[in-house]
Amino acid sequence: MASGNKLHFDRRSLLRTLGAGGVVGLAGCTQGSDDGTSTADTESGDGGGGSDSTETPASDLGDTLVGPDGEQVSLSMVYSTGSETTKTIAQFMQQEYGKMGIAVELTGVPFNTMLSKYAQNTYTPDDGEERTSFNAGPRDESTSQEQWDLMLGIGFNSYPRTPTAIRPFWTSEEKRQQSTVNFYGYRPSEDIAGMLDQASKETDDARRQAILANVFGVLSRDQPVNFYEFSVDLNGFQQDIQGIDAGPSIGYNYQQYFRGESGASPSITGAYNVGAGTDAKTVNPIRINDTSSANRLGLTLDGAYTLDNDNNVVPLWVESVDTDDKQNYEFTLRDNLQWGADYGQMTADDWVYYIQEVHQAEDNWAGDVNQSDWFSGGDPIPVEKTGELSFEVQLPEVDPAFVLKPIMWGAYCLPKGLVEQYRDMEDGGNQLNQSTEIQEITYGGNLGPYTFERWDRESVFVATRNDDYYLRDVEGYDGTPYFEEYKYQVFGEESTRLSAFETGEVSATGIPSAKAKKFEDLESTKVIQTPNAFCSILAYNQRANGWDQLRTRDVRYALSVGVNKQTIVENIDRGYAEVAHTHQPEFSEWFDDSKVEKTGVGENYGAAKAKQILADNLSNDYGFE
Repeated sequence: MASGNKLHFDRRSLLRTLGAGGVVGLAGCTQGSDDGTSTADTESGDGGGGSDSTETPASDLGDTLVGPDGEQVSLSMVYSTGSETTKTIAQFMQQEYGKMGIAVELTGVPFNTMLSKYAQNTYTPDDGEERTSFNAGPRDESTSQEQWDLMLGIGFNSYPRTPTAIRPFWTSEEKRQQSTVNFYGYRPSEDIAGMLDQASKETDDARRQAILANVFGVLSRDQPVNFYEFSVDLNGFQQDIQGIDAGPSIGYNYQQYFRGESGASPSITGAYNVGAGTDAKTVNPIRINDTSSANRLGLTLDGAYTLDNDNNVVPLWVESVDTDDKQNYEFTLRDNLQWGADYGQMTADDWVYYIQEVHQAEDNWAGDVNQSDWFSGGDPIPVEKTGELSFEVQLPEVDPAFVLKPIMWGAYCLPKGLVEQYRDMEDGGNQLNQSTEIQEITYGGNLGPYTFERWDRESVFVATRNDDYYLRDVEGYDGTPYFEEYKYQVFGEESTRLSAFETGEVSATGIPSAKAKKFEDLESTKVIQTPNAFCSILAYNQRANGWDQLRTRDVRYALSVGVNKQTIVENIDRGYAEVAHTHQPEFSEWFDDSKVEKTGVGENYGAAKAKQILADNLSNDYGFE
């Protein structure tokens, strides 16, 4: 995420573009390094430059994997553009697959295009209308607009605070309402959904840890995707940006950022400009599931509450959270929250209606991408109004971690008066989505530090200082925000974005690892490192328009064995990352090394090993020549 953004939005942002915006670092593994040398000049000839490499010579199986048609197997890999890092990793993986006898055709597209035309799939039930989503229907029948076998450039949120929130990724695609982001059509070898349900209700930390360790062990064995790294974010700021609270939730207090000398008191100044590599997809809170979109909307809407660097609740719209039994949670709103567009005061009625008629609507008429949050065991979680400004969420089981979960943390709401206009309308979800209230956020009122000004697609999103911001009555927020204007400016080329940061045109941006030292050494800029909860993955398409052999667990496993993760971390990302083997970082308390099978390192890396696994597990009409 680009510097200055609010990490609390990651509670809703299941997917994230990696590489664009400086999320991962950059090095010229196949493009040439900073001093002009090429990979061949600096790395071993087999491409296994990582210190963990134990690549062995190719066996006698043959150099080329041939399919039923007698031709070499060729897989299509789509990757997101916007950063040379992602392209470099794609080219490196192409080389690694080449050593396994597999040809790979690369196609680079913008991140949002990759999501809409490749990740999203379409299905038409026999008794219903065509539907399109990240999991539209059975993997045998639902297909994406564009064919693909491999997808690179997406990060999956691992939620180290609340790991049961990964359910949308790893529940079988057959359970559509839960597996909302299972665009690759994964069917687990074990009941991951059941284990996550069990873990979410477990109050004993040791037992909960054991359950989750099993989940991450299954994922490492099944390899529904190639989990290859967890990177760190390199957050670049102009030296005069003050008020930053550095830590894993950097940006949670972005309203308090200001421009001035160190030690100076905050004052209102001109524009704060975030340099971004990716534009928003939407500003409709119902349909947001990506960081770029959430960041734009978040300028105008704070959300319920956020979490600081120590996981403490920071009240925003919600003034207090109360529970006696860790099962029933009462949320009380501040009394000075006002919608725009004449919708009046935000009350508990707005929240209860929004939860029941949007999040829990059986027909999902509004196209909510986060419905699974508000269901437990397939049943809607009861929500009840307890006062004009208070409502209670009644969980079916005790859950001491509920406030940390991506349910109410950073949650949005829309005015009841707005939503009910479209609730029973034919095609109401799309009508609501296209309304001026949604597209121009006119309902925002005093609910965020900034007010929507304009959005020029693929160019700039501009918001201006909200003179009526509700938090100004709260200690520590007097006078906030301190910028007259806050904008996200999209740069198609990473070099252009970094040049704008160097000259001061951009106030903050993500920094690629290859340029980190340069900006650390400049007197005008500073770079702050923060842990990244997003796991970089190579997705394997197990749906109808992917290579059918990818449905075999051991074939996917072989493809992960054949890619040297250590080279990616050490040579492409220049050490600003850690090798990943499952959907949880090793620093997480839920990670158990003894449960995880490692691929792409040590004795579990190599073309010869990968080819042998393929030979043993591909259908009989495949072979090496």
